[in-house]
Amino acid sequence: MRLCVSIAAVLLLAGTAFAGPPAAGVYLSMDMPGGTVLTGLFSESWVAGPGNIGNTVSSASWDGAVLGTQWKLWCPAINAAPTLVADTRDGNGTGEVTYRTTYGGGLFWLSKTGPWGDNTVDYPGTLDSFIATATYQFVFGQLLGIRSNITTIGQFDDYGDCMQYTINNAAFLGDSTQGPLPAEYPPFMDSSCATGTMSIGGWGHAHDLAIRILGCDVPVNGTSWSGAKVLYR
Repeated sequence: MRLCVSIAAVLLLAGTAFAGPPAAGVYLSMDMPGGTVLTGLFSESWVAGPGNIGNTVSSASWDGAVLGTQWKLWCPAINAAPTLVADTRDGNGTGEVTYRTTYGGGLFWLSKTGPWGDNTVDYPGTLDSFIATATYQFVFGQLLGIRSNITTIGQFDDYGDCMQYTINNAAFLGDSTQGPLPAEYPPFMDSSCATGTMSIGGWGHAHDLAIRILGCDVPVNGTSWSGAKVLYR
């Protein structure tokens, strides 16, 4: 019996030792092998409304039935007031207004079953930067739509490799003025990563996702919290 336990322990340690880092590459939502889902759903809790310090994002892959089978990114919170980038509205109130918002903190997770993995271990990590640029489209003073481009940078917990998410065309599909958060979306989260503490916010779909994994000359578990990113709008 003792011999069996010893052999099992050796095999377990060997399996851990040979767990490889995530494979470097660029993984695009429109170019994934069968079964891999990179598009996702997100929610953003609001302290009092959009753009407020403390508003917090939670997002995950969505395969049409289950959240988070391939990736999750959660808990970055706005850490400074949004910055106005451009305002092209004319005297009739028609045009575009663009803001950049920065978020601090946050965590991410990639599944071991994704094309970056070897089906041995999952890949958790910490966000260093989370930035979003949101463009509001107006016609005669009426808001018609919002499009966002988002970039995040993070470090894997167990490897010194960089991870970069880029999301183009993130679309806000609803908010609490229209009703409760739909059941399929990630629950509202506060800046301490707790759920059940926030009751208002918005939600939407993360389109055109790209995940870029590469080696970076940084220490394992390095964190800057220079953060910035806006999934809302």
